Amino acid sequence: MKKYLVRYSEIGLKTKKVRGLMETRLISNAMKTIHNDGKNATALRERGRIYFDSPDDLSDQLSRVMGIKSFSEVITLNFQDADEIIRKGVEIYADRVRGKSFAVNSRRMGTHNFTSMDIDRALGEALLDFARCVDIHNPEVRVELEIREQVCYFLMDKTKGPGGLPVGTEGKFLALVSGGIDSPLATWLMLKRGSPVDMLFISLADPVDTKQFLEKAQILYKQWYSGYNPKIFIVDASRLVDEYLYTGKMKFANVSFKKVLYNIAEMIARREKVYGIITGESSGQVSSQTPENLFELSRNMEFQVIRPLIGMDKDWIMDFARSIGTFQNDSSEEFCALFSEKPITKIKREELEEDMNRLSDYLPDTSEIMEIRGTDIENLLNSLRNEQDFKIKSLEQIPPHSIIADVRDPLAYKNGHPEGAINVNKANLNELIDSLTEKDTVIFYCKKGLQSASYAGKLRNKGFNAYYADESVIMNQRKDNISSP
Repeated sequence: MKKYLVRYSEIGLKTKKVRGLMETRLISNAMKTIHNDGKNATALRERGRIYFDSPDDLSDQLSRVMGIKSFSEVITLNFQDADEIIRKGVEIYADRVRGKSFAVNSRRMGTHNFTSMDIDRALGEALLDFARCVDIHNPEVRVELEIREQVCYFLMDKTKGPGGLPVGTEGKFLALVSGGIDSPLATWLMLKRGSPVDMLFISLADPVDTKQFLEKAQILYKQWYSGYNPKIFIVDASRLVDEYLYTGKMKFANVSFKKVLYNIAEMIARREKVYGIITGESSGQVSSQTPENLFELSRNMEFQVIRPLIGMDKDWIMDFARSIGTFQNDSSEEFCALFSEKPITKIKREELEEDMNRLSDYLPDTSEIMEIRGTDIENLLNSLRNEQDFKIKSLEQIPPHSIIADVRDPLAYKNGHPEGAINVNKANLNELIDSLTEKDTVIFYCKKGLQSASYAGKLRNKGFNAYYADESVIMNQRKDNISSP
């Protein structure tokens, strides 16, 4: 059997009653994580310490439980006197300190005929026969012991946990989550503060962007949602794009579109009785996230908007996302191009109100909202992956004489495109549709393929043959496979 000593930090600052409740929740969350991974364990709570016993290695599971600051595997000794502790300590640590600098640090609780300093001195002298030297300030090996009554715990290497508070000990939030980098990290940070977090995703190119979101949601749920099975709301917002963006009702689209997302989030938040809405916004990162725009977006909100990343730069965000496993090169930011042909960075109140008045009759109805649980993510993701999609992945898949439609910005199109390709945007998309026959095939492409998937999906819904690709495929196409309408 392996035994682990779990440490926490903030929990120890709480009152005795609150600390007990948080310790109990931490144990419950950890046990759920352990069992969900097919392992078994028992737990013991003892005066400021939590122990787990298991026939399995629990290192991965304990490192993912919010509230755990660090943990160590321990070797236990039921002793009668200090000499037994010293002998066992030499047996355990002799090889670990061999030829290295070390320091001994023991903690003691109970009634004994020796002090912690006595143990430090005696074990240090015994281990010095094997080690290079003692270095109490910066040792290569730390020899740590905890003595509690007649049991001594010899601590092995210390492993970091996420820290914070156990999930479920604070109030619930709703997070606006995309398939990008920022919002999953913002969600993680609030989970670390002990809050259960439900997720809301606004889909513009289902199933392409939905799959991307679910992949991020699955990482968050399987790795970090210890003890909580979140609700996940997936909103089909294609009608918003078709009826409001393409028709020009959004004059300041980069800001007004985000305000619509806030409104949808408030609709869900009101129903679910959460305490706020989490976003991945960082000040100045994109045009919609300037302080001026965020101020106007937040005006008259019923729910507080929590922005955990507001002061963080992109490098910090990407590095942190890598450390928790949610970083992936993604194309969700391509949709900025849909809403930012003329981005505004300092919107005025009356300008946003004017846009929102044009959008006042839009809110998704129940048929456009899918609700699942964290436990449903994998099945839904697998079903979407198994569907026959309409993505072009290789040269051979492009039918001869296809119409190649470049949906990148005009400058990218001007700087290089396949011979015969046409530049398409939301303003002239309907002109392209009107020119098509049932025999035509259109291949849309953009940098990563997400925006082109939206265009292709729109055409397919109208009965046309349409596919999408990223530019790395299309820019290498044979010229004889490309023609213009």
